[in-house]
Amino acid sequence: MCRLLALLALSMLLAANPALAAGGGDDKAAAPPATAVSKGVRDLKLSPSPTLSEPIKGVRLNITQFSYPGVPERASCRTVIRVENASDHTIAFYSLIRTFDTQQVPLGTWMTPSGELPPGKSGERLYSCKLARYMVLDRGSAGGWPNTCLVDGEERSPCPLELTFDANMDFLPEPTAKDGKKH
Repeated sequence: MCRLLALLALSMLLAANPALAAGGGDDKAAAPPATAVSKGVRDLKLSPSPTLSEPIKGVRLNITQFSYPGVPERASCRTVIRVENASDHTIAFYSLIRTFDTQQVPLGTWMTPSGELPPGKSGERLYSCKLARYMVLDRGSAGGWPNTCLVDGEERSPCPLELTFDANMDFLPEPTAKDGKKH
């Protein structure tokens, strides 16, 4: 965890100083887009289906993107997806996150698998990426949260997990009537 925080702090420092992020010197190349301008989300409660009377609480999904310094075309972007299970149940689920750049152009879709997590355990995965500014949580995935998951080895549909969500990207703004874009 300390290593992740140190890497995040370093990436924010480098994002704030484009000369360092681009390698310094006389190189006029632009720095990769900074995630530091994102407000992100912290402790956002994502409820399961409203038809469930007793959701399972205590599951946290954390998505962090950061970039190492380098030439912009080959900037080294990483995404860390961490799931923590503080519930009393063994769980397994995935969700889909769609990412967008600063111009709201789609970059990719991320599957955020938890693996099977007993109570009190966590799981973490590291992926290469394209640095994103915005995201959208896909709630329509037939096999993913909030539609399906495993609780104590039993497939549950709808999934009863209430997620606490943290990310250093912002949610994609709602389209205005003026721009007419659909995301």
